[in-house]
Amino acid sequence: MGLIVVNIIALIMFILAIVVFVLADSMAGIIIGVVISIVWLMFTIIANVHILKGRRSTEKLKDSARGHLFDAQIERLNRQYESIMSREEYFRENVDEGSGVRILYEDIKKQAQSNMDSAIGFIQTYDYYTRPQPVYLDNLCRQGDELVRKFNILVEKMVDIDTNLSSLDMKYVDDVIECMNSMRQDVRSQGM
Repeated sequence: MGLIVVNIIALIMFILAIVVFVLADSMAGIIIGVVISIVWLMFTIIANVHILKGRRSTEKLKDSARGHLFDAQIERLNRQYESIMSREEYFRENVDEGSGVRILYEDIKKQAQSNMDSAIGFIQTYDYYTRPQPVYLDNLCRQGDELVRKFNILVEKMVDIDTNLSSLDMKYVDDVIECMNSMRQDVRSQGM
């Protein structure tokens, strides 16, 4: 939908540039036409590239499915991906960029993206004639569920530490460190 709207606007700008060139009878009119043409060209290129690159993984995954064969797995993977992405603002605003926790979050996002890309590849190459069990896709869903579960525990502990500094228990800090190490190991073992 966004691609159509952007290109309709670009078409209107193009027509405006042509009209200005045709009606221009002075050097100022020609310069205005050239400026409009340059703005039109830049707008068209930048907007289209932005829209095409910006397609969300969830949309790509939905588009890859034929029929309703993998609706449950697609919904599960989308929920996992959105769960992880929904915390991006928290990590951007509350966690230092070079910190280990921020790096871990970036690794977790990459793993979620990798899971989505793998699912898209599986669905696009699936044998829709003999319909074998989608073991690979089911395993991706299970791994993603575990990643999100551990990620939620990590976020919960981080928020608790941030809001309860006066009652900080070292056992709790040890739990957070253990959780981070476990998640780091899981992300690496899943292909990162």
